[in-house]
Amino acid sequence: MRYALGALKGVGEKAMEQLVEERAAKGPFKSLEDFAERVDPQALNRRQLESLAAGGAFDAIEGDRAAVHAAAETILAEAAKAHDQRTSGQGGLFGGPGDGNHAHIRLPKDVRWSVAERMAAEKEAFGFYFSAHPTDRYRHAAQADGARSYAAVSAMAVPEPERDERGRPTSRPTAKIAALIEEARWRTSARGNRYLLATCSDATGQFIVSIFDDAATEEIEKAAKAGQCLLLTCELDKRPGEETPRLTVRNSRPLEGLAASARLKMTIRIADAGAPAILAPILGDARGGRGEIELIMPALAGEARLAIGGGFQVDADLAASIEHLPGVVEVLLGPVAEIDSRPREKAKLYAVK
Repeated sequence: MRYALGALKGVGEKAMEQLVEERAAKGPFKSLEDFAERVDPQALNRRQLESLAAGGAFDAIEGDRAAVHAAAETILAEAAKAHDQRTSGQGGLFGGPGDGNHAHIRLPKDVRWSVAERMAAEKEAFGFYFSAHPTDRYRHAAQADGARSYAAVSAMAVPEPERDERGRPTSRPTAKIAALIEEARWRTSARGNRYLLATCSDATGQFIVSIFDDAATEEIEKAAKAGQCLLLTCELDKRPGEETPRLTVRNSRPLEGLAASARLKMTIRIADAGAPAILAPILGDARGGRGEIELIMPALAGEARLAIGGGFQVDADLAASIEHLPGVVEVLLGPVAEIDSRPREKAKLYAVK
């Protein structure tokens, strides 16, 4: 999916038209330095650059969005310097734009976005969740607990419920869904009973759930106000002529602490013998869970697997803090049982990248 640059919040079409014209005339921007040398600093400001970085507009030349976002002022300063040299004629004496004579743009090394922070910045730029969803950071832990996506639940064949002698259903099938609680509002049924109706979503779509249980209504109402994610256990009721089942929440559980109790496994493939020393303090801070970590590193006969052990809290945030480190090739994350049971050549199915 392609999203227009001018549609990002606070960016503006006129400034983006100038960027596109420059790109069409002289080719794609090759680096942040090349970008700074070729743009008109009077047409851009810090807020616009931050929005472009948050939306991923620079991903093709620099994938660390947090660092580019933090370096917006530096990029503008380099752009202003290049512009002054062009207008004063100094470019003719000391080289022209794009020749690399301007100072290298140094990105901050101590700036990192967690998965949640990256998604929040992206939502601020787009106005909605675009490439990821808040439930993604809990996806592996939720799957380990038996959760399915809303799309998968919608496609389930829902059998007719068993009924008592009066024809009333005695039980219905259930399914677990990890969901962001977006909104909750009270309603009154035809019989005069109050119940909660909540708008929820995951990466596969938006859906409505009904809640009658007092404990669940209280938790879901609080989650809606805070924009939190919950693991919902829902009863399914699919009536004739309806394409998707109706969902009634029977109980809920915060996803925040689910990763700490889930049995997940993280495999880190490295290509540099110095990478373990960089990883050590990060992994040391991840103690306190049930997850396992192993390293795959170069060896004389190919690759060697080094089991770091268990007792780690492994999740998408930890993976995000590791995947851009020097010497790290890729980070794999998933439920222990599923990763260990799959052929090694299929491990990339669980790649975070």
